[in-house]
Amino acid sequence: MTLVEEPVCHRGGRYHVRREQAPLGRLLPYRRANGETPPRRALLDAVRETGWRVDFGSRGLGDLLLGLAMAQALHDATHDQFGALEYAGSRADLIARCTLPVAVTGGDGHQLGTLGSDNASGFDAVPEAPPTLLDLIDVDTVEVHAALPMRYYLDVEQALGVRLPASGDPSPGFRSSVAAPEPLHVVFVGTTSRPDRKDYGIDNFGVLAEHLSARHSGAWRFSLVTPPDHQPPASVGQIEVHHGPTAVDCIDLFATAELVIGNDTGLTHLAALTTRADGTQPHVVGLYGRHGYAKWITGSAGHHAVATPFSHLMSVADACPVRDRYDDTLWSTASDLRAIPAKVIADFAGQCAGWWTR
Repeated sequence: MTLVEEPVCHRGGRYHVRREQAPLGRLLPYRRANGETPPRRALLDAVRETGWRVDFGSRGLGDLLLGLAMAQALHDATHDQFGALEYAGSRADLIARCTLPVAVTGGDGHQLGTLGSDNASGFDAVPEAPPTLLDLIDVDTVEVHAALPMRYYLDVEQALGVRLPASGDPSPGFRSSVAAPEPLHVVFVGTTSRPDRKDYGIDNFGVLAEHLSARHSGAWRFSLVTPPDHQPPASVGQIEVHHGPTAVDCIDLFATAELVIGNDTGLTHLAALTTRADGTQPHVVGLYGRHGYAKWITGSAGHHAVATPFSHLMSVADACPVRDRYDDTLWSTASDLRAIPAKVIADFAGQCAGWWTR
């Protein structure tokens, strides 16, 4: 086996492949796509009687957002018994925008669960834990559940032993009052938790804007989200800059865009979960250098990826450079996000947004 040498462009949505092309993963013990259900577990009766609580720890925004699929799964299994939920933590203003029926209070860490039970069953959302899951459709084909939200969702389904309704996009959304996007509005997300490993670079986002506007004449609008007090270079040109906006502010900014392109970071995940007043969402292209793109997306049809060869290797092997202690520099420049040509990203992103066909 050899590592691919070119960037990988991945369209969002459900993921069906021939068996011999499937990434490494664990086979589901029941054929979910064909209507089979997991064996019932005693834990289901417990959570329906005394409630449940998910602890997200003190992890970052991206881990929290994708981990909410675990809470969605538990809510789907118990909503007849517990209609209202409660969140306590440092992201109360953001969770108040979530489509889950949740009341919020401030606090440290992040916990979300049913109201009023001291004996609630506890669940931990640990992103390194759930594996890729493979569902055998027929003799030749499998459905790959690699996106982290669906991994969480199916883990809960198996733990409880009850069939849950979602098929491939289980994450709750985040509401915006914006009714419709502005044509040809693109938002770039230039924030990241690891500038040395996961940053495409503000200057490169400027080049992306040039490639997009060169492909199509029209009244383009470009916005750039940067960390607080981070001045972009002059080469960025006519791009409106938002210095360190809150996550809540970003929801409404993302809702005004037809397309969001961003680093593999929490705000890019939030863009893929943003829901406009009419139920539509922006197309989002995440840029992946070090972590497996197939895992760190929402799984929605509008959440796409452009990834380095190393990110592709992590996806195929279902590996994690943090959990498995891989030094990605060993693979030479295979994880260098800045090495992905801006034209490749721009051409693919425009296809995803429906602006051109190739």
